[in-house]
Amino acid sequence: MKKLLFAGLAAAAFNSTFAAGFGIYEASARGNAMGGALVGSTRDASAAYYNPANVTEITNVSFLVGVTFINPFCDAEVDGRSQTKMNPGWFAVPTVYYTIPLPLGFTFSGGNYCEFGLGTKYGNHWDLAGDTVETTMEQYTFNPNLSRKLTDWWSLGAGLRVSYITFNNKKRPYSGDSYATPLGVIPNAYNLHSELDGDDVSLGYNIGSQFKLLDNLSLGVVYRSHLKHKIQGTFNMSGSVVGMHQYAHLPASAKLELPQSLSVGLNWDATETWRFGTVATWTDWSSVDNIKFVIPRYGYSLPLKWKDAWRFGFGAEHDITDTVALRASYIYDMDPSGSHGTTMLPAGDRHIIGTGVGWNIWRTLRLDIGYSFIIMERSSRDVYLTSGLTGQRYSKHFSADNSYSHLVSASLSYTF
Repeated sequence: MKKLLFAGLAAAAFNSTFAAGFGIYEASARGNAMGGALVGSTRDASAAYYNPANVTEITNVSFLVGVTFINPFCDAEVDGRSQTKMNPGWFAVPTVYYTIPLPLGFTFSGGNYCEFGLGTKYGNHWDLAGDTVETTMEQYTFNPNLSRKLTDWWSLGAGLRVSYITFNNKKRPYSGDSYATPLGVIPNAYNLHSELDGDDVSLGYNIGSQFKLLDNLSLGVVYRSHLKHKIQGTFNMSGSVVGMHQYAHLPASAKLELPQSLSVGLNWDATETWRFGTVATWTDWSSVDNIKFVIPRYGYSLPLKWKDAWRFGFGAEHDITDTVALRASYIYDMDPSGSHGTTMLPAGDRHIIGTGVGWNIWRTLRLDIGYSFIIMERSSRDVYLTSGLTGQRYSKHFSADNSYSHLVSASLSYTF
């Protein structure tokens, strides 16, 4: 009976670990400032991410290293009551890219970057601590590619994506719930703290094409496959119920399939000093139908009901001198989640305003700096919990407002 109780508590703690989709598109400082609109033409080593076919534009060995710092925050309400702010602090998203020309017209390129991730932190004493207190999910992709220019107007590139994912989830199961005894109901009987850790490695692929429609106009298309993860981890819980000490240490796993996506972009060199780009990305979030959890003597499936989402980006770049370029962009990013979910991540469609500057420091050594501000529309959802008193499912209404994020990025690139 005690093992079954622990299994049930484990399921409650596992319930929302990956119940919202969040893509990371911040692949370089220049790309951030351009709204990700580098799919048709990239012109530096970050082409390994934006479109592997674009590395054929680079004839020499090149490198790019960078980092983006992300700080999301919002105001939270539960059933109309104001809660503590959600502010997990700053997250670092590192990137490394390189291109190497090969014989017979081939080019090898590689990238280390993040495609998915999230982070939320509310604290122990809020009305949905039973759903989440603090959650961090990090995903890293290692992506080797091989590309070739097939004709004067068509280039093709493809590669393998090795995905490593890790997560940590903390919560207070049955926080604030009552407990029934033969002598009556004891309020606020649960004082439990749980933590869930896990990781996994998965394989996928990407393929891209670049078409030179005109000398100054390029079209790019990139497909990224599903990433099927089986996350293996441990569930730990400690605390008390009605003053009685409780402890659990159990293995746990979950199957998570990250979605496929398709990006199409145009890049136009309008003049010698003005460049424009646009990109549209479709992500197959509706294919993530549910998440299946496996815990000893207990199984659980979490339905998600996500919908496919689109992301549209527009960017402009202007050379104000021979060594300095200014950039600006706008992105509209649709939220894939529905009317129910968890508090791990504030929902809502996003509007992203970006700006940046590029400076050719010396010959082919370039420093890029970018800043983006994300505005998330007000959103609400029903969050489902399990009652410690009756064992029944019930919901609380969660609303997120004044949801914003700061993104600060820097990249350093060099071509030999």
